[in-house]
Amino acid sequence: MSFQRINVVWLEGQGCTGCTISLTNSSMPAIADILLGVIGPVSDINLVFHPAVMLPWGDGAVDVLKRVEKGEYDPFVLVLEGAIPDESKAGSGFWCMVGEEDGEVYTLNYWVDSLAERAAAAVAVGSCASYGGIPHGRPNPTGAHGLLDHLGKEWRSSLGLPVICIPGCPPAGDWITQSLGSLVLAVRGLAPVPELDEHHRPKFLFGRLAHDNCPRAGYYSDGNFSEEFGEDYCVVTLGCKGLLSHCPAPGSGWINHVGGCTTMGAPCLGCTEPGFPDEPFSPFLKPPEGVVMTKTVIRRVLGGLYAAYSLQKGGGGGG
Repeated sequence: MSFQRINVVWLEGQGCTGCTISLTNSSMPAIADILLGVIGPVSDINLVFHPAVMLPWGDGAVDVLKRVEKGEYDPFVLVLEGAIPDESKAGSGFWCMVGEEDGEVYTLNYWVDSLAERAAAAVAVGSCASYGGIPHGRPNPTGAHGLLDHLGKEWRSSLGLPVICIPGCPPAGDWITQSLGSLVLAVRGLAPVPELDEHHRPKFLFGRLAHDNCPRAGYYSDGNFSEEFGEDYCVVTLGCKGLLSHCPAPGSGWINHVGGCTTMGAPCLGCTEPGFPDEPFSPFLKPPEGVVMTKTVIRRVLGGLYAAYSLQKGGGGGG
């Protein structure tokens, strides 16, 4: 079975390229398998622009974007990695340039606004692209913001699709390939658009709290908390924000189902949430509000229930 070729235009704004590096570590499915056509329904994908891996450079790279702008690569999926600055705050200069021609500077904002008009779908990869991420943290001198805020929650692509966000700092490679793969199936009419939550995250990945997926969650229920790094118990007292963050990492692992922040004893920093890295996710190693009280309540409530059960069982046995 043959499928219509889908092109991918991957722009990079205010970011560290960590999401691209994470993408190369994907395994279920691997990005190489997708691009090489190993997986049928999500094959025949052409990565026409990516600043880190494309062969053209300089004027040649700008020419690719200009041809995309003219419609020569329709249909295409617009992918953004990194935050979008507010160029009105740059004065006589600019914050983020993606090419120049004959002395004319093309800003990231120009390409996002221009290409979004033609895109079959728009995907924000990483927390910076989704909600602003680290560049958005206070005091945010560049006015950094995410694609969702830039285009708006009501924005729709040429195929009627909303902005899709795959947050994380960075997101695991598999979250990216699985989200893009499901979107490609939707664009080809082979599957419905992934159900999104209020922050436009795919629910099949971000539908549960990190705490719900955490293998250490049982220690939390028992009131057993690590007092220092290296202990095997719940790390909420060491700053874990898993009770506030929707993230699959503790359950799915990071690469080949291995790893994940809390799984390896590190606290969840809340990097998949729109408010990251500001409060309530910062300071990173500060426990969320109410943890000390929760710790006390858990032990007292469970202790009380156990005592009541023991009395009831003892009374019944004596009867």
